[in-house]
Amino acid sequence: MEITLIILLVIGIILMAASFFQRDKGRDIEQELDHLQLSSMQEIYKLKKKMRILEEELLQNDLGSQNSLSKELDGQIVRHILNKYKNGMNIEAISRAENVSPEEVRQIIQQNERMLV
Repeated sequence: MEITLIILLVIGIILMAASFFQRDKGRDIEQELDHLQLSSMQEIYKLKKKMRILEEELLQNDLGSQNSLSKELDGQIVRHILNKYKNGMNIEAISRAENVSPEEVRQIIQQNERMLV
């Protein structure tokens, strides 16, 4: 009986010593998962940064095209106002027809008096 206890004690000590030297597979998997999570977070950050830059560029392009379109429309409105004024239409009628204030019509006519002659 004593020999059995001694053998079991020795086996227990050997197994404990072996467990200290064995690599922990759970810890390896956890480290790999942490590394994967960190690299995916970095990739997401980079993609968000690129998207923000692209959105800013698109917004600037949209604003530029809207400004050029509004300038073109403004030029058309000015031509319409000047043509109507040349044809003898009064300022109030022009402002109603072009949906601008009478004061704006007067300013446009004053700024473009050279073209009217």
